Amino acid sequence: MTELIKLINELGVNPPTLIICYLLFRSVKAHESVLNELKKVLASHDKRLMKLEWDNKKN
Repeated sequence: MTELIKLINELGVNPPTLIICYLLFRSVKAHESVLNELKKVLASHDKRLMKLEWDNKKN
């Protein structure tokens, strides 16, 4: 951990910038997880629609 802090200091990254980068990273990860859940829901709705279309074609 101290090596990481040394590297950050050598790069000239100050703590507020580091905190902002961390928060942006977390928000992107949160959006990715929400998108994955939405993809799952959309896939289940697509399956349901395909089944309904199949049932309508039979009749």
